Amino acid sequence: MLAVKPLTANATGVVYDTIPYWSPVDAVIGGWGPGQSSTLGETFVAPAGAGVSLNDFSLVAESYGGIASLSIKPFVYKWSGSMTGHGGGAVGNPLYLGTSFLFSPPERPNGWVPLTFNFGANGLVLNPGDHYVVGFTISDPADYAASHGYVEFQEVPNRNPFYAQLPAGIDGYGGAVYDNNGNNFSALNTTVWDTGGDTGDYAFEADFTVVPEPGSRFVIFVGVLLSVVCAFRQLSMRSKSGSSRV
Repeated sequence: MLAVKPLTANATGVVYDTIPYWSPVDAVIGGWGPGQSSTLGETFVAPAGAGVSLNDFSLVAESYGGIASLSIKPFVYKWSGSMTGHGGGAVGNPLYLGTSFLFSPPERPNGWVPLTFNFGANGLVLNPGDHYVVGFTISDPADYAASHGYVEFQEVPNRNPFYAQLPAGIDGYGGAVYDNNGNNFSALNTTVWDTGGDTGDYAFEADFTVVPEPGSRFVIFVGVLLSVVCAFRQLSMRSKSGSSRV
C-alpha cells in the first residue's frame, strides 16, 4: 500500500506497494526467459518533493516447467510514452545498470519469492515527478546464453473493469511492461516495448526517501509546534484543576 512515514526532520519515506492486493485475484504474467520475453519492468512516476531517492524495488516470482536459472541485470531508465500499455519504451542512457546475478526461484505452485534489488545506503537519485521504469533483463548476450527455463510473476489487474480498482497512486501511476528483445540489449532503450494492452501491475514494491518542499517542511513544523502547545495547555489546565484551595 502507499505509505508515507517520517524518517528525519528533513526526509520522509514513501512506498509504492501493490503486493497486498495480489492474493484476492491470484493472477500471473508468465514467459520471462530465453525464447520469450527478455526484459520486464514496472513504470512509475517519481514522488513529488525537493529531492527523491529510490532505495529498493521488488517483484514476486516463481519458476514453472522446471526450475529456471536466469542470469539477470537490474536497471533503471527514463520512460517515454504510455505508462500502462503498448506505445512506451525506455529512453536514454541507463540511470542504473547493475552487474549480472543468477535468479533461480522455486517452482510453482508454491514457489513465490521476492526478486529484490537494493541501491545501497544513498539510494538512486531521481527527478521528482519524472517517468521511470525499473526492472530486470537477460538480454545481454552473455546473460542470455547463460540462462534457461522460465519465470512468472504475480500480477495485480489494476484498471480492469472486472476487478476492484487499486487506491489511486498506490502503484506510482504506472503499470507492468515487457520487451521481447531476445539477446539484443541495445533494443531495450531504442525501440517501443512489446507490451500489449494494459495488463495492470506487477505485484510490486518500491521504497523512496523524499525531501519535502521547503513549504511542506514549514507546515510540518507548525503542525508539530501546535501539537506541543496544545499538549502543554492541557497539562497546565489539569494541574490547575487538581490544585488544592485554602
